[in-house]
Amino acid sequence: AIKADKVSGLAKAAEMPAVALTDRANLYGALEFSVTSKDAGVQPIIGCALPVTGIGGGQTERWAKIPTIVLLAQSEQGYLNLSELSSLCYLEADGSEDVSVPWSKVAARAEGLILLSGGVDGPIDPLLAAGKVPEGQAALAEMARVFGDRFYVELQRHGLPAQAAAEGELVAFAYDNDIPLVATNDVYFAKQSMYEAHEALLCIADGALIMQDARRRVTPEHWFKPAANMRALFAD
Repeated sequence: AIKADKVSGLAKAAEMPAVALTDRANLYGALEFSVTSKDAGVQPIIGCALPVTGIGGGQTERWAKIPTIVLLAQSEQGYLNLSELSSLCYLEADGSEDVSVPWSKVAARAEGLILLSGGVDGPIDPLLAAGKVPEGQAALAEMARVFGDRFYVELQRHGLPAQAAAEGELVAFAYDNDIPLVATNDVYFAKQSMYEAHEALLCIADGALIMQDARRRVTPEHWFKPAANMRALFAD
């Protein structure tokens, strides 16, 4: 993973006016990230990839983990709500390895927060990719009901089959319901050349082997793409 104090430098070099940090279930890097981004002249966006139950699908197929939604702090109240939600992951944990919060608690603390649907690791894309369109649409509609104009349907393109399988239904739902689309990039390493080293680090962290098929992995496309690369990737 990229250290928080390096993200702002990458964003500045890529001529990005703002960048978001969304660690899974925590805000540990938020303070350091905010200070270094501000000093670099880049607007920091504080967020969290929050594992959530009670909406959409169950476990994601990729890593057998609880799906995550992406919440971004829009205001001070939003930051306070995000802090509380990330804390609830651990304060109310049941002792299992993967922490989470129920959707009902997210809905109760939605003020000042922007919601992204979560991409391939979220609760929606796996449903749509599996052909469970009514279930996926129902979950998207519930997200829109709670967050209103602070809800965005998220598109990602890292070359994963599930992303391609879900994209058409995501776009159709957004157009049919007048919900904005946002193209995002899920980043795990700074440069594309770091892919193999990152794979080795994942194996060390999980006690796995590179040649194993059933292990946690990302793709060579999960690097910090500059804005120009993202515009080219989503030119359509």
